[in-house]
Amino acid sequence: MTVFDRLNANVEFNAFARDATSEANCFPDRVSLYRWLSDYLRDEPIDFLEFGVADGASIKVWCSLNSHPGSRFFGFDTFEGLPEDWTSAKPKGTFSNNGKAPEIADARVTFVKGLFQSTLYPFLDHFIPRGRLVVHIDCDLYSGALFCLSVLNQVMKPGSLLLFDEFYDLQNEFAAFKDYVRSFYREAVLLGYTGDPGAAPIIGQAAFKLGGTTRR
Repeated sequence: MTVFDRLNANVEFNAFARDATSEANCFPDRVSLYRWLSDYLRDEPIDFLEFGVADGASIKVWCSLNSHPGSRFFGFDTFEGLPEDWTSAKPKGTFSNNGKAPEIADARVTFVKGLFQSTLYPFLDHFIPRGRLVVHIDCDLYSGALFCLSVLNQVMKPGSLLLFDEFYDLQNEFAAFKDYVRSFYREAVLLGYTGDPGAAPIIGQAAFKLGGTTRR
């Protein structure tokens, strides 16, 4: 990405953030955001799909917040770190868990090991959502985020929640979100985010409620 591309992306992000955050809730950290989302869901059964598990910190929080016995939690990861360079400081292999899934003492949790591009299609061949779908994009990389969003579009019905862990990353998760909603004509309303309303960028993590298509 050239300097001019970065400048344009930054302008686009700031314009999006100004509009999207006008009626959304701001939280100081991701756990506070997750807790509010859990209250929003009123402990209804959910199907939680997380892409990018690492040591399992986020999925553990969600399991503790949603105790419904009908909820299911699926974590997708190679557990061998990033499949490609993210930044110069976080090259391929960063976040490796030595190929091992985290140990979580909750029978509702299932881990799906492998590249998203190799495991998601077979998973969806047998997956039938039972509760509200909550998709957590923690892919870090544009390639993984856009792939997951595109493939999951068929099951992300109106009312599904879509979460991003690094929404502030203009070249990766934000770019993937932007390309996804534009390509599939999806409505997405920002419910909550982390950040400082007086700073830029003002969105760290983000939680959206998906609507239908914007064109009929």
